[in-house]
Amino acid sequence: MKNNLIFLSLSLFIVGCKKNGNSQDNNTQLAQNKPDTAFQFKPIGLETIKDYSFPKEWKVNTYGEENVSLNNDDINYQSKLEKIDYFNRIKGGINEYSNPDYSNFVKQDSLLKLSKIDSLFITDSMKLNDGRKILAFKTVATLDSNEYEFPVKIYKVDIAIFEGNNTIQSENIFSEIDYPYTTKQNICYLDKNGNLDCKKFTIDEDKVYFDGTYKKNI
Repeated sequence: MKNNLIFLSLSLFIVGCKKNGNSQDNNTQLAQNKPDTAFQFKPIGLETIKDYSFPKEWKVNTYGEENVSLNNDDINYQSKLEKIDYFNRIKGGINEYSNPDYSNFVKQDSLLKLSKIDSLFITDSMKLNDGRKILAFKTVATLDSNEYEFPVKIYKVDIAIFEGNNTIQSENIFSEIDYPYTTKQNICYLDKNGNLDCKKFTIDEDKVYFDGTYKKNI
């Protein structure tokens, strides 16, 4: 697999790549390419996520109840979480939810393949000299299951590498899963070198729990 993906290395020089697709937001462009320079991703997310620290938990007032009081720390941590949540700031073009060209991507995703796809936007794409493509997807889906009292809403941002209509590799950059009474979030910042800095949260009606951080390179 590493040999198949060697074009992602910073030591690889890409000449004559063509940028495809119209992005409506600079932050949603998947990659930036300049002649005679190394391949670079276009950053996605908020870089300050690397500097933000969170406690193990803090209080929230989900329903705006008058008898729930929050201190300054609670308000500050919640403000930071809302700043790094960039899903609604990413713009898409045409809804590709019924396009069979991307069914392989959906089928390989453990959550999406069990869900009804409400929207599937390509926020940016890049075509490489060898014919492979890198696509950024923004997806909204609904999971109906007897396991849950209400339908589960899923919000995702992923990067996928395609060869033809087949997905070679995909990586989640953002996910929010709204279960009944609980929300799970995985929020990552992607830098130009393909490094991910991620933080995970669990949100219920009264508190937010910080589930830790992780890093990886794609």
